Amino acid sequence: MRARSVAWPYRQDDPLWSTNLMWDRGKVMDVHQKFNGGSKAEASGLLRRFPRDGNSIGNEGCLLTSLAMILALLDGSVWTPAKLNEEAMKLLYYTSAGLSMVPLYADLVCDVSKGEVQLCAKEEYLAGERNWQGNRNFASSSYLLRGYRALSARTRKAFAAMIKIGTHDDTFASHYLLVDPADPGSPEENDFRVLDPAQPLSPRVRPWNLSTSYAQIAGDTEIRSEWAKHRIQELQLSGVWIFASWRSSDDVLLGAPLFQAAIAQAAVARPAAPGTA
Repeated sequence: MRARSVAWPYRQDDPLWSTNLMWDRGKVMDVHQKFNGGSKAEASGLLRRFPRDGNSIGNEGCLLTSLAMILALLDGSVWTPAKLNEEAMKLLYYTSAGLSMVPLYADLVCDVSKGEVQLCAKEEYLAGERNWQGNRNFASSSYLLRGYRALSARTRKAFAAMIKIGTHDDTFASHYLLVDPADPGSPEENDFRVLDPAQPLSPRVRPWNLSTSYAQIAGDTEIRSEWAKHRIQELQLSGVWIFASWRSSDDVLLGAPLFQAAIAQAAVARPAAPGTA
């Protein structure tokens, strides 16, 4: 009997695709040594070793699953993580042997939707990385995210917000998830509802907030150690990506309402200059 999946939201541990391989670690290591001249030690560090199911959607498919949810929200097409994984390999965004493996394959949604859905704006942060001394970034300090959350529910249907927590580089210590479009919270809130690909199908926890995701991911001792090394704080963001769909043939700028809202949020949220009231 075929396992029954949960239609929405998509989860990495759905039995219909959780064991589908994205990368074959042995092949990736072999290619790196043969064609890149890397040592065995360097090759072994390219991908984390998972004793169960390998480098599968269930273990490493948070970005892929997030993109599948974005397509479901904005394009209305059924691109499950399994189907999107197959298409990504056909289009050479990555292969099981690691050839053409790009860390961030956000343009995949543009290709499979034939341009109807695109990445229209992004921010990436380096706070905590390589002794970077800049301010840590949270949801309330991202004008893109503030703009998205300030949109009316009707206008927000043309947009989807993906965030990354953890380290800046796309290693085992970074994780992608979506702001819940049904309840994104106010622009001033740093904790809010999310659609997390890593949320287990069972048991169900409600509500599932960003803080819930942080607690779950930090349960991995290796990830927690890496976050501590980079001084990553709870609710801190390492990136924001806003995707948009064309609303009509009369649109001349993809994401125009978002940018207008972000500019307005920048005006109301700008901190006062030193020495002023």
